Amino acid sequence: MTDIASSFLVPGQIALVTGGGSGIGQEIALVLALAGAEVIATDVNEDGLVETRARAEAEGISVAIQRLDVSDPDAVNRAVGQVVEQHGRLDILVNSAGVMTLVPALDVTPEELRRVLGINLDGTFYACQAAGRVMTQGGRIINLASAIVDRASAGRVTYAMSKGAIVQLTRTLAVELGEKGVRVNAIAPGWVESGITKQHWTDADGNEDQVMREAYRSTMAKASPLMTVGTVRDIALSALQLASAAGSFITGQVIRVNGGTMMV
Repeated sequence: MTDIASSFLVPGQIALVTGGGSGIGQEIALVLALAGAEVIATDVNEDGLVETRARAEAEGISVAIQRLDVSDPDAVNRAVGQVVEQHGRLDILVNSAGVMTLVPALDVTPEELRRVLGINLDGTFYACQAAGRVMTQGGRIINLASAIVDRASAGRVTYAMSKGAIVQLTRTLAVELGEKGVRVNAIAPGWVESGITKQHWTDADGNEDQVMREAYRSTMAKASPLMTVGTVRDIALSALQLASAAGSFITGQVIRVNGGTMMV
C-alpha cells in the first residue's frame, strides 16, 4: 500500500512564502520546511524574518529569508526571478503578507485605502502573476483570505474588500492556470492569535493587556461549536495539504479553517 503519510510531504519542493516574518505566514514557512521543502520566507519585517530563521534552526531545519515589499511589483518580479535563477523552478507560492486596520468606512482616507489594498490585494496579485508565468505542471498557489469574506464586520472595510477580492482572484486564476496544471486555492482562517489579532489588546507602545486578551479569546471560543480557538499551526497544516499531493484534486476552492464559526 502506498505510504499515505508521504502524500503530505513536499521533499525538495521550492516554496516562496510572503509575510513569512510573523503569524500565519511564519508558521506556514516552518511547516513546509518541516515537510521537506526548500523555503524562502519574505517580509518587510526583517526582525521577524530573523526570528523565522531562528525558529527553523531550533527545529533542525533551514529557511532562507529575504526582505520583500509585496506592494512593489518590480521587487516581486525580481524575487520570483531570483528563486528560479537559484533553484531552477518555483513549485509553491503562499501569499500571506497582509495588514488590517480598524477604521469605519466613512473615515477611511484614500491613502489608507491604497496602503491596505496595495499590500493585501495588489501584493497577492503581483506574486500570483509572477509565479504563474514561471510555474509548470504541478505548481501550487495558496492565497490567504479570511473568515471576513463570509460576514460583515464593522471597522474592517478595507481588509474585507481586499480579502473578498482575493477569493475571486483565486477562482479566476484556478481557471486560467488550470491548463498548465497549476492549482490555485485560498484559505480563509477563522480567528487565531497572531500579529494581526494582537492589535485588539496591544497599545501603541506594544504593551499587551492580558485580561483583555483572555476576554477576547473567550469570546471567540464561544463562537465555535468546538468551544475553542484555532492556532497558526492549524492554518499551516491546511496549507500543507494544499501544497502537497494530498491536495492534488483541489483547485479554485476557499478552504475555511474556522472551527465551525462560519459554515458555508
